[in-house]
Amino acid sequence: MSFPMASDIAPASGLPLGADFEVPSRRGFIALLGAFRATGGTAPGGIVGRLLEEHRVGNAVSLAKLIYTGQVFGFEWRASLWIPMFQFDADDLALKEGVQRVRAELPSQWSGWTLAAWFAEPNAWLEGRSPVDVLDSDLQAVMRAARLLESVDEFSLPLPPPPPQRVHEVAAHV
Repeated sequence: MSFPMASDIAPASGLPLGADFEVPSRRGFIALLGAFRATGGTAPGGIVGRLLEEHRVGNAVSLAKLIYTGQVFGFEWRASLWIPMFQFDADDLALKEGVQRVRAELPSQWSGWTLAAWFAEPNAWLEGRSPVDVLDSDLQAVMRAARLLESVDEFSLPLPPPPPQRVHEVAAHV
C-alpha cells in the first residue's frame, strides 16, 4: 500500500497541510480517493444522499442536514461534493461515533478538504499510519493525535474563519 504524501494532498498553491484549502489539485484528489479506498472509498454527495434516504425510509435524515450540523464532512471537487465513506458504518450507513469524537478534537474552522487530508495523511503520532486506517482499531491513539495538533500549532498563524455555509448551498451539492 502506498501512502499519500503531503505534497500529493496539498493544493497546487503550495499551502501547508492544515491550511484552509479552497482548490485541491487533481493529484491531491486522486490521492484522497486512493487513501480512502480501503475504508469505504469516497462517493459523490448525490449518491450518498440517495443511499441515506433508502436506508432510513422511516427516519430519514438528509445529507445536507448531516453536513450542516457537522456530523458529516465532504469536500468539493469540480463542482461536485464528495463524501469520505469511512464516516458511515458499511452495513447500515449509521454514523460512526468514533469519527465524530475525533472531529470534535480537530479545529472547527477546517474545511472539508483539510479534514479529509488530515484523516488520509500518514501521521507521526500514529507511527506513520493514517488516522483513517487506525480509527477502528485504536480510536484513543487517533484522538491523541488530534489533540496534539493544538500543542504543535500554538506557534502557527491562526486559520481564517470558514465561509458561512447555508443548508441550501449544501443541498445544491446533493
